[in-house]
Amino acid sequence: IATFPQGALEIEKTIFITPTINPNIIFDRNYICQPGVINFSASSNGTISNYDWDFGDESGVVSTPASATSHTFAAYGSYTVILKAIDAGGCFGQDTVKIDVKKIPVSATVSPPSGCIPANVSFTANDTLPLNSTVSSYSWDFGDGSSPVSTTSNTTSHSYVTVKSYRPNVTITTSEGCVDTFNFPFVAYGTPPSNAVAYAKDSLICGSQTAVFVAKATNANSYFWDFGDGINKSVTDTLVDHKYTTLGVKTVKVTPYFNGCAGATKSFQIEITGVIALYQFLNKNCPDKTVFSFLNYSSGNITSTLWEFGDGTPSASTNIVHNYPPMGEFITKLTVSDVVTGCVDTFSQIIYTATPVLVNTDTSICKNTNTTFTIANNYTNTDATYTWNVMGKIVSTGLFPTITLNSNILGSFNNFVSIRNGAQYCRDTVYLDHPILVRGPYLDFTQPANICFGDSVTIINNSKPFVPAETVSLWYWNYGNSSSNDTVFQPLPVQYNAPRSYNVKLTGIDINGCRDSLISRVTVNPLPFLQVLPGTDTLCRGRSDSLFAYHSDSILWSPSTRLSCTTCDTVIANPTVTTQYYVTATTPFNCSIQDSILVNVIQPFTATPLLNTQYICQGESVTLDMDPKDKIIIWSPAAGLSNVNIYNPVATPAQTTTYTATLADSTGCFTSSADITITLKTNPTVEAGPNRVVSYSSPFNIVPLYSSNIASYLWTPSAFLNCSNCPNPSGIALNSETYTIKVTSDSGCTATDAITINIECKAANILMPKAFTPNNDNLNDFYYPITRGIKTVLQFTVFNREGKIMYQARNFSPNDKTFAWDGNFKGKKQSATAYVYVMEALCEQGEKLTKSDSFLLLR
Repeated sequence: IATFPQGALEIEKTIFITPTINPNIIFDRNYICQPGVINFSASSNGTISNYDWDFGDESGVVSTPASATSHTFAAYGSYTVILKAIDAGGCFGQDTVKIDVKKIPVSATVSPPSGCIPANVSFTANDTLPLNSTVSSYSWDFGDGSSPVSTTSNTTSHSYVTVKSYRPNVTITTSEGCVDTFNFPFVAYGTPPSNAVAYAKDSLICGSQTAVFVAKATNANSYFWDFGDGINKSVTDTLVDHKYTTLGVKTVKVTPYFNGCAGATKSFQIEITGVIALYQFLNKNCPDKTVFSFLNYSSGNITSTLWEFGDGTPSASTNIVHNYPPMGEFITKLTVSDVVTGCVDTFSQIIYTATPVLVNTDTSICKNTNTTFTIANNYTNTDATYTWNVMGKIVSTGLFPTITLNSNILGSFNNFVSIRNGAQYCRDTVYLDHPILVRGPYLDFTQPANICFGDSVTIINNSKPFVPAETVSLWYWNYGNSSSNDTVFQPLPVQYNAPRSYNVKLTGIDINGCRDSLISRVTVNPLPFLQVLPGTDTLCRGRSDSLFAYHSDSILWSPSTRLSCTTCDTVIANPTVTTQYYVTATTPFNCSIQDSILVNVIQPFTATPLLNTQYICQGESVTLDMDPKDKIIIWSPAAGLSNVNIYNPVATPAQTTTYTATLADSTGCFTSSADITITLKTNPTVEAGPNRVVSYSSPFNIVPLYSSNIASYLWTPSAFLNCSNCPNPSGIALNSETYTIKVTSDSGCTATDAITINIECKAANILMPKAFTPNNDNLNDFYYPITRGIKTVLQFTVFNREGKIMYQARNFSPNDKTFAWDGNFKGKKQSATAYVYVMEALCEQGEKLTKSDSFLLLR
């Protein structure tokens, strides 16, 4: 369509677009276990005139009009098969598939791999087979000279009867004749070692010594040691050593093995005596980092303690606080002795002190220059780490006590470094004794990053001297469109004469000669052309409209609903709802113009109930609902409805009723009606009967009154009832309990009632043992009330024969061990004799009971 001031001309051509060719490779298998033939075929849309097959094995391209072919892969490997399907017009599409020609991956397991003869050993083979392949046989060679066994199962078993190491294997043969073998790791079987002896070279050693143990047994080739301190070790030597970290008598056990076959376990005891030296240190307080606290964690019968601090000061004999010289590294040693056993042990650590000083001779520098910080009088600890807070930056340098960095941040900086020597040390923060000023122009200007051609770039200069008393003496602006510079502080808006990108650069020089530059990029994008016809249009539902866009660049229609195309200049629109269609023309430089067309759609509708039929019980309500929601609605009949002119009235009918909703649009073009039927169901009734009080452990029956329409029963809780779904349950009264009966009618309606069975309140329900044995054997170790029908123990008190209170607890739930007497008084075990208890309890109905009696404490 070409438009002119007084008319338009139109010409139309038809262009045929061939559908995209989408071929698929079909194969009978994509994995074979030896070189061989694979059959291929192709499926594709369109009319295909030729198929080009490249099998990926350098055999050349096979071109054929037939959709099926086969190929022989002559060597092991992985091959990518490429199919190119070509139609009569020369259009084509491709598909690929991976083909593997590889041996069968075989693995296997054996259990047990070692043990005593005769050993019944299970073997299992695992394999991954090609598609449609099966294993025809498994050949098992057990490595003991017996004849190989052939099976069709991947599992078998074999009995080894001779002491020896064996190397079994399994060979798998497939239905295609592929063969592969898996060699098991060595297996070994033996007999229990005999004549075992085991002992410690010294059965009594100091805590500072290493224990040496010996074990020997006939035919044994390994020994499993349990050192009695939670540490185990398996060795092949007859000699083993072990360093204990705790004192005391240790029971050492050793089991000899011959090819995994265990012999008799031997055990003996060794005593670790004397002392074990151990201490920790830390800075006592962080202001004075030369003062350290020492905590002695040594164990044993310590008769003497000696501290040596490595700084020439006298030794000490207690847990102490020591003040070290301000600079150095000091080997601090703790020696503990036991005069009875003569055992001595030592433990030492290095302590570091220093008076570090942060050094930098600069006081004022220009921005973008380097400055160096070093530490004098530093710690000699090579594991120290450093965190530098300098020149507005935080830098961790690990083990390097010096740093050089570029001062590219303006400001006056108080610089410091934090030194960490370890968790026992306070962090040492060392400050430079003077601030360093980084001076120069503070450059800052704003501008848009992108504009469209014809717009001006407005630049706002926010720059200033960092030090207010100083001035920026020179300004240089270069806008990227000329080699000359502008020397004003605030430039005028810049108009570019061509679409492209430009670098805007500002350079400032202050009165001290400090210089800095700032560059920002602006892109000037070309404008598109766009005009749409018509501006507005109105359609009836089901009709279409032609929309036109005249443009110079790519366009996009949105939304895409019911459009024949979203990127064409002429489109057919068939919207089902009123739609505002937008056209956006965009240049390759993302400069856009938008126009729109409003298409109004008048359409019919159908009244649709959100539920057609609803069943409710008598007295219940249900909310009706109808779609669509943007119409005028009238419900009939009005009986039982909360409102006849809303979409969601609440219906509470007195009988089964069909409600009709009539909907109409605001223009009266279309109406539609729909029905919703509410069907009433009959409710059941139930009366459980009056509450009762019964004796503990006595039987009871419940006989409620029911209506005749009940289909099911449910009693809760049901733990003490003989049934949960019968009408008349019975039970044993072991606890006071409220039982709720829920009945469901044959139409699904429900009703509930409840009855309470209370336990009679009497002293016989309090059960107290006549004796207990608090010997920590987890049997009868605690004395406490055991009750039935009791809600709370108000007071439980135990007296000795002199009337003294040994234990008392108040206001707790019965049958709770946490409120029991453990036979102790103030942490001391009490003697085995008779005691008296007095208990006051509250029954579940609110009555109080008191009971007392004597009992025995036995040890």
